[in-house]
Amino acid sequence: MIRNCMVLALASLFLFSCKHSAYMRKTYVDLKKSVNEAEVSILNDTVKVVFGNNVLFDFGSARIKAEVFPAFKRFSDALNKHPETEILVCGYTDTVGGEGTNINLSQKRADSAKAMLVYNNVDDRRIFTWGLGFKNPVASNTTEEGRQQNRRVEFVILHNYKN
Repeated sequence: MIRNCMVLALASLFLFSCKHSAYMRKTYVDLKKSVNEAEVSILNDTVKVVFGNNVLFDFGSARIKAEVFPAFKRFSDALNKHPETEILVCGYTDTVGGEGTNINLSQKRADSAKAMLVYNNVDDRRIFTWGLGFKNPVASNTTEEGRQQNRRVEFVILHNYKN
């Protein structure tokens, strides 16, 4: 009896996992098709969307550039096709300025990106923000090109396992 229950539990867990994996693969494919301006990747059941270097923000600014608005609209539309996901918006800066200033700016960048998603009808209850300052650089901060790459927002798309 116990063995049968364990087999049933493992089978249920496997099917649950497969369902969510398939959902996230579909989310990945839809985002990849919708947002040419961003790098879209998937690892296990997590999709990550990163807009190219210097696409979103100027130096010292948390204002999203107007030329990115159409891409954000397509991004938002794709997210709205997948309501069982949640979005973690991580803001980053380069190393110019103090740590406190950069933490504040990175949080403002994440909040600005969230506001743009909400403006485009993504439910704000699905979106969480986190300002990380100059942590986790993707390029060297010794060159202007590297600093531009580090001024970014990453969107981490996760399946809401409550659904």
